[in-house]
Amino acid sequence: MAGIVGLTELQHTNATSAMTIDTSGNLTIKTGTTTVQGEGAATTNLQQGLAKNWVSFDGTAGTLSFEDSFNSTSLTDIGTGNYQVNFTNNMANGFFYCAGDTFYLRHVNCESRTTVRYRIRVANTSNSDNDREGVRGVAHGDLA
Repeated sequence: MAGIVGLTELQHTNATSAMTIDTSGNLTIKTGTTTVQGEGAATTNLQQGLAKNWVSFDGTAGTLSFEDSFNSTSLTDIGTGNYQVNFTNNMANGFFYCAGDTFYLRHVNCESRTTVRYRIRVANTSNSDNDREGVRGVAHGDLA
């Protein structure tokens, strides 16, 4: 094996921890700003560039449940074609970006954003609320 064995912490020159690795191998970067270089010379702030929530579920199911999700505690069926996604870890404010889609071509809106949740509204091509399978949502912004 090549490399450094037994490393558990990197420090700044001022002796504060910049990065730690726990006994399970989980890496924690503590600086608050981790910049990565993408294509060419462009860089991005890693924390800002990550989705803070995403969900996938069947909106036609009698009882809503996640097919898969990240940072989501529960789903609430508000009514036909209206679903609420509740966060595990809250957002910093209600001004985050969110979007949704379905397996089928429909009108999908992300609405009623708060620090603890957002709502996905699905409508058919006549703009009537409509339950659909394959509903997905995603949120980007700052966590609290």
